[in-house]
Amino acid sequence: MGDLEDKIAIIIGASRGIGASTGKALANAGATVCLAAPAPETCEPIVDSIHAVAGEAEAFDCDVSDSAQVEDLVSNIHKKYGQIDILINCAGIMGPVARLEDCDPDAWSQCISINLTGAFNACRAVLPYFRRRNSGVIVNMSTGAAFNALQGWSAYSSSKAGLVMLSQIIAAEVQDAGIRIYSFQPGMVNTKLGHQSMKVDINKVTNLDPNSFSPPTEPAQAIAWLCSEEAADLAGTEVVITDPAFRRRAGLQPVD
Repeated sequence: MGDLEDKIAIIIGASRGIGASTGKALANAGATVCLAAPAPETCEPIVDSIHAVAGEAEAFDCDVSDSAQVEDLVSNIHKKYGQIDILINCAGIMGPVARLEDCDPDAWSQCISINLTGAFNACRAVLPYFRRRNSGVIVNMSTGAAFNALQGWSAYSSSKAGLVMLSQIIAAEVQDAGIRIYSFQPGMVNTKLGHQSMKVDINKVTNLDPNSFSPPTEPAQAIAWLCSEEAADLAGTEVVITDPAFRRRAGLQPVD
């Protein structure tokens, strides 16, 4: 894994699942990790586990759907550490799982607000700091559902499809600024979000057993590798964790 010593990383949505595991992976690679969630106390167990192995971590309060809160978070972290090197956008909800005519409009809008607008808020807040230093890494959580129409997943899939395009646009805008952005598909992961997606039997995916999915430590390892210089040639691309070539480079076990 690449060396992230002296890097300052912000992880949005870090209280559980992929975000929490990524915090530990980045800290293990030497980064100082800033774990953000609407209830920062939920990040404290992750902070404690990182401190237990001599890593550096701190929990921060932030509702990613509130642009002012995100700007304050980024500004405060920059004031404290003097730099920001990495942004990982892990905040996400499943949204209403229902056919379109049965979706609650407010719940549908909340999914877009967190999954898409939240990532926009975070990217927008860090990019000026990245541009000043001509460096920085952003990893946005993509999904195969952004490319495949699944009944009942209009909110989640639409938010992620928008995020894929947002990542592509940012890549085009920063291509000469020394900034790397990745749209990363972590695959099927055994997390709370994964379990939530199975509550309503509405499409072929919801019939799967989330306990058979990969642990969140696997995508976390892949994300930590993406933050290293070894992954620079993949910047601006859609990275899929199941791709055999990617798995070899990231040090992941082959899949059957």
